[in-house]
This record gives sequence, structure tokens and C-alpha cells, in this order.
Amino acid sequence: MRSIQVLLSAGAAMALLGCTDPLKEAAIIELGGEDPAIPAGPLHRAGQPCLLCHDGGVTTPFSVAGTIHRLADAPVAAGGVVVSLVDKRGVTFEAATNCAGNFFVRPGDFTPEYPMWVTIERGEWRQEMESPVNGDGSCATCHTSETGTRSAGQVYILPFELGPEEAGCP
Repeated sequence: MRSIQVLLSAGAAMALLGCTDPLKEAAIIELGGEDPAIPAGPLHRAGQPCLLCHDGGVTTPFSVAGTIHRLADAPVAAGGVVVSLVDKRGVTFEAATNCAGNFFVRPGDFTPEYPMWVTIERGEWRQEMESPVNGDGSCATCHTSETGTRSAGQVYILPFELGPEEAGCP
């Protein structure tokens, strides 16, 4: 019964918002609500697929966006990571993560032509993605928090903890 109520609510919301992609809307609903302690903006929804919402609809559009964590198995944000993107034309763009580990690229700044290669760096640590990105600029579409057959796990910069954690976001 609960599932039917959720589906009916989702359908009503889509009708009110004028949405036309029921699969996308279902994926957005599946993300759950916002964390009330984090206002909507550059620090919110760390680790979630950004381009589900930031696709040019009512939110600020992004061409590439994601979250970098400090460690492979912990949801601790890695601020100050430089994310280097190189598309098939050889066009390069760099972005940096904020204190929530989030980075985003607006289409006017860089719109990659896929495939795209990604490298992340922070200090002496550097990670190159082993395979190219082939068409979705939202890192968390493939890099979910759990490693499995459909995900290599979350994106991280350090192979192990190196000392005190960074200060969180204000």
C-alpha cells in the first residue's frame, strides 16, 4: 500500500511540475528529501548524481559534477581536490572541490565531448580514472557509495587515513 501511495504522490508531483520523464522523476524521488541541516546550494546532496536535477530545468545547469571523498570506504568529504577533465577534442578544464567534497562545471565554462578522461589531485596524491567517462557528467551515476557489479564505489583521493580530519563546512 505504501508503494502505491509513493507512486501516486510522484505522479501528482510530476503532473504539477510538468515533468515528462517518469524514470528520471522516479530516480529523483528515490534520492529522498534534502538534509534539513544543509540548505540547497553547492554543499547539498554530496555523493548523489548531480545531473539528475542540474540538467537545465529549474536548477542551475551543470555539464559535469560530483563529489570526492577522502577515503574509499568512508563518506568524509575531500575539499581542495583539483579535478582535471580532458574531452575527446583534447580540451581541458579544471575544477576544485568545496568543503563538502562537491565540484561542478557549468556548460558555459566547459561542455565535454565524450569520451572524457578524469584525474583528481590533492597535494602529492593523484588518481587517474582507469576508463573514460562515456556520456554522463554526473559522477555518482556510476560511482555509488557501495562497491559492486555496477559501481567501483565512491570516488576518493587517499588510499588510507593520514591524520586528523579536515574541518567540516561552516
